[in-house]
Amino acid sequence: MKANKIYSIEEYAKRINIPVDYLNGNSHKSNLSISRQVYWYYLFSKGVSLIDISREFNREHSTIIYGIERIKGFLDIGDKTINQHLKALDIFSC
Repeated sequence: MKANKIYSIEEYAKRINIPVDYLNGNSHKSNLSISRQVYWYYLFSKGVSLIDISREFNREHSTIIYGIERIKGFLDIGDKTINQHLKALDIFSC
């Protein structure tokens, strides 16, 4: 069932046309950090623990929490900046 499918980072990277290495990297460029944080938000919304996400991305759990909260903030105000990423993960339709 499509709704229960968890997209791998490779699938997500391909859908948004960003190399996986960039998503896994440490770049602070806005488009890359937002892309990375959307994926963290996605994983968390699918039930993946903060600890598992932080281990997978080699980040402190507080960094993961910050990223997830940032994406929640975009969603709360209806900011369309993240729509392309959310569409790629089949979790949002505009």
